Amino acid sequence: MGEINPANLKLYRCTTWTEGDSHGGAIDTTSEIISGNINNIFDNVTNAERENGMTDYRKVFLRNENASTWPSVVAWIQQLTNATNDEVSIALGTDGGTKADEGAGLSYVQPTTSDHTDALSIGDLAQDEYQAIWIKRIVTAGGNGYTNNTFQLAADSV
Repeated sequence: MGEINPANLKLYRCTTWTEGDSHGGAIDTTSEIISGNINNIFDNVTNAERENGMTDYRKVFLRNENASTWPSVVAWIQQLTNATNDEVSIALGTDGGTKADEGAGLSYVQPTTSDHTDALSIGDLAQDEYQAIWIKRIVTAGGNGYTNNTFQLAADSV
């Protein structure tokens, strides 16, 4: 049994990363999402999207790459977006679901700490096990433009 290292709890893209109803699918273990990279989950909001508003979905996978089981894993939003007309929320998904058949119909929450009552409870993740997480982004119509908007997901065991 090895030591648990938080750096070995990683995010990956889903197999169909393009926007639209077919976005989703299984984990793509060749496409790790690197923290801090611009547009690594959502693309920039266009002026038309800012003026008209939009709702967008992305499916990511949290994967345990430790040699041991990571017990009682929870996920939450470590940092909410900075733009006042932009918000993100999260929900648990399944391995193969797409936006059309799963993502758009889920109940999303906006937990902001690991002990928040709405934190997503993932349970134990054995070595190389993963859990799908849907991220919903809503940009309300008519808001001010915002440069370098970011948010941050977090996960740990409780």
